[in-house]
Amino acid sequence: MSVNRIQQLYSEEIKLLNRREILKVIRWKLKKYVGHKSSEMDGLMIMPSENLTQELSEKYILKELNKTNCFDFDYKPNDGDNLIFEIGWLFNKWGKRLNKKLEYEYSSFIYRDERWIADSYNAFYEETEVIKEGVIKNVKQQRV
Repeated sequence: MSVNRIQQLYSEEIKLLNRREILKVIRWKLKKYVGHKSSEMDGLMIMPSENLTQELSEKYILKELNKTNCFDFDYKPNDGDNLIFEIGWLFNKWGKRLNKKLEYEYSSFIYRDERWIADSYNAFYEETEVIKEGVIKNVKQQRV
């Protein structure tokens, strides 16, 4: 999704910021599990965070995912599907995208046994493929 499109989507929220506040825009990726892969690479994985923002805690996301179909497109979860949320963009009061470096934090959920659970795949040994991606618009966004 382009920066211009994000600025348009969040124009009202950006206008409400004060001079020192920053709007964090959360993006999501829906992936399907492809299978195991062999990898000669090894390394440290960054584990998912329990609280991506104050509004988007792991507990809150799980409650919303498991109570109703909260997707705004035609989608029925399949066993192994992976939904990832991460901070994608930062904007200031004037709508300018900030290139401020953030520590990478994300939340990850896998659909298993007809419900979403907090879990993640190991990128070194498990392969996934992006089905769809977008941004969260209907949750009060984090302003810092």
